[in-house]
Order: sequence, then structure tokens, then C-alpha cells
Amino acid sequence: MDLPPKRRAAAAAIGRAVGLQIVSPLAFELALPVLEGRLARALPGYFGLLRYLVELDIPLPDGFDPLGELPWFARSRTVRSLVISPAPDAPTLETPPDVIGECVREARTLHVFVSIGPSARALRMAGEAAASEQRCPFLCMADLEPRPAAAGTPLSRIIREARAR
Repeated sequence: MDLPPKRRAAAAAIGRAVGLQIVSPLAFELALPVLEGRLARALPGYFGLLRYLVELDIPLPDGFDPLGELPWFARSRTVRSLVISPAPDAPTLETPPDVIGECVREARTLHVFVSIGPSARALRMAGEAAASEQRCPFLCMADLEPRPAAAGTPLSRIIREARAR
């Protein structure tokens, strides 16, 4: 089965290592962690712009909410995935549909919206609907930073995926 052009381009970015440098508000100079993970799948977004599911290398601890943005119901669970949406400098309608994938492939930094991702179970049960904007609460803004390609899959990821099955 041939993938549509937008999905074909996105497939080239899947599996790439990325870092998310959390951006703190201008009023605060906080030392915030860089969240590390891999692009796991492309998701449809508003105005035809692709969003991406990021599988974290290390899950975020329960209650992780560095800027106090999460609603109460989203603070009590361990976070293993995030959903990122582009926040480009150009107007939305002038932005390429796969701006995230392009930036990762070209090793450029991009400003993104970061939301809490769905659980692995929710993805299995509901598919892409589990990662809709309504189901993924906003966490923070971040700078998406592509990482150099690794020699292989990290052992922690292999173990995590085996346990999830």
C-alpha cells in the first residue's frame, strides 16, 4: 500500500531521536530538564499540519508539571509519551504540512507545543483518536532539538516495549 505524500515524508522522521528543551516564561529563569525521546508516529493536526507522538526514553515522574499548566486530572499519572505540535514562526497556512519532520531531518530547532500523550493502551484501543487535541492536555512549550542518529535502539526502550505487551 502506498502512503500519501505527507505520510511518506513523515515516515522518514519516525524513530529519530529528539530532545525537548522546555521553554520557561520570560519572567522566570528556571533550570528545566531536557526531555529525551523518539518520534514514534505522525498524527493529523489542525490546518493540515502534522503533529508527532514522542515516546520518552525515561518516563516523567508522577506529578511532573514544571510550569503549573496541567489540569488536576493529568497530574497523577506517569507520562511515557508526549504529543508535539508545531508552533512555527511563519503563518500557519504558509507552513509546510510536515514542518516537524523537515526540521528533524535537516537538524534544525523548532518551537513546539508539548502535550501529555496517550497511554499505550489508549493508542491500541482508540488509535489516532486517543491522541486528539481534546484528550491530550497542554504541558508546556519547548524547543525541539534533533539528536544525532544512534547506533541502535536503547536497551531501556526494548525492555519497556516488551513489558507493555
